Formats: sequence, C-alpha cells, structure tokens
Amino acid sequence: MKNKILAIILLALFPAITACQKDEIMLFDLNDSGVMFPGAGDATTYKGYNSADKIYYINESFLNIPLSQSTYIIDFPVRVSGDSVSRDRVIGYELIPTLTTATSTQYKILHAVIPSGSRYGRIRFELTRDAALDNASVKVGIKLKDSDDLKVGSNEYMKGVLTWTNMLPMYPNSSNYIRTYNCIVLTPLTKTSTANTYYSPNAHKAILDALGWPINYWPTYTNSVTDPSTGTTPILGAYYTDFYAQKLKTYLDAYAAANGGVRLKHNAGIDNGKEIQPRVTGAVYVP
Repeated sequence: MKNKILAIILLALFPAITACQKDEIMLFDLNDSGVMFPGAGDATTYKGYNSADKIYYINESFLNIPLSQSTYIIDFPVRVSGDSVSRDRVIGYELIPTLTTATSTQYKILHAVIPSGSRYGRIRFELTRDAALDNASVKVGIKLKDSDDLKVGSNEYMKGVLTWTNMLPMYPNSSNYIRTYNCIVLTPLTKTSTANTYYSPNAHKAILDALGWPINYWPTYTNSVTDPSTGTTPILGAYYTDFYAQKLKTYLDAYAAANGGVRLKHNAGIDNGKEIQPRVTGAVYVP
C-alpha cells in the first residue's frame, strides 16, 4: 500500500519537475554571449594577438594617410563568442593606465559596439595628427568589462593596446612576425624568440631599406607571404636568415661610411641609443 501511495505522489510531482526543468532551459539569454578581442583562432584575419602577454596589439602610423588629413579613424576589432542578434550591442571597456601614454588631445573613442546581425564589432578610435609623434609613439591600453549587453568572455582575450606614431608602423605584434625581426637583428634574445623588447623603428626601417621591402610588408618566420615588389616569397626560418642579416650588415656599414663612421642606433626598446647589430653567422652581441 505504501509503495502505491509513493508511486502516486511521484507521478503527481513529475509534471512539475519537468516544467521546472523546461523553465530553466528557457532562461538562456543571448546577452550572456562573451565579448573578447580576437585570439589565436582568428589569426588568419586578425593578426595582432600575442600569446606571451595575452594582449591584442594594433600598430598604426599617420604615414598611411595623406598629409592633408588631420584625423585617422582606427577600428579596434572585438568579437563575441555567441550568436549574432538583431540589434546593436554596446561593448564595455576601461583604460589601462599602465599601458596608456597618449593624452586626451591625441585621440578619442567614438563608440564601442557589436553591430546588429554580426559577431564582430569594434572600438572606434579617432586619432589626431600631432607633430610630437614625428620622433615618438604613444599608446592606449584598453580592457574589456561587462556591459548591460555583453559579459567578458575570456580573461585571456580581454586586453588590447593601440600604438601609433608619425613614423614607420610596427609589423603585427604576434610570434611569427616578431621572430623574423629577431632572426635578422642581433640582441641577447635567441633568434627564435617571440619577445618584442628589442624592437626599434630604426632597425625595422634599416631592414626594409637593406632588403628592398616596402613599408607595408613584413613576412612571417614560417609561412611568408609574397613580397609585392618582387612577386617572390622570402625563405625565412632559423637556418635561412643569415642572407638577410648579411644584407643588413652591408647597409649598416654603408650608413656608417656615409656618416663619418657614426653607426645607426636603435631609437626604442631595451637597446635604445645603442648600435644596431646584424645577426650574421658567428656574430657576438656587444652590450
């Protein structure tokens, strides 16, 4: 008799339990989609993610626009991990003081949005031309945060840095682009290092000039893209870059000969003010 009563009670409660579970499933909200900067999985299109410090970098220069243009619009890419929705969604963000050197007169942020029907959006910057950046660069660090529309999707992809100058813009700040530089320029780092701490615009420009590469071209260490000026693909990698380093050495020697023996020096990074050294075979770094 007790078993029959228990069975009746369970049958009576089953619809309520099922309804409760259905209600919980219905509570899913697309607003819970995670917002983040592009990462390693987006590298085919968005090349700025650095896995070492977990920051997405963009490097820009006013060299890319006419001198008559006083402002420069840059869209910093942002994506969501969930589906698109049929309305614009506002992105939450805040500045990172320790990664920001630009002043309020040098930029402003116009909006931060994932447009309707899209999984990719932007934080739109308006940069203002400044003569002070003819020999310097500035940056803005941003960190994503929760908004009314979107939650932060990943701690690994929540930071970004926009750097700009009137000088040569840096190549994409990700591992295979950085390795190319470290394979050609001699520093205490190994030639396959992915650290960018010894990068300088002067060394970058010297490589471009020595190799005849245009300013908007920089090949990757492993799977290089075709040089638009020659139609050929450079062969890079740890065992093939001495050829490029030798060309850099020839260029640096010619520079010194034309400038009374004064060697070309780094103008940024840890070696700022020190001579640029080519990573030719057998060379020993001079501190």
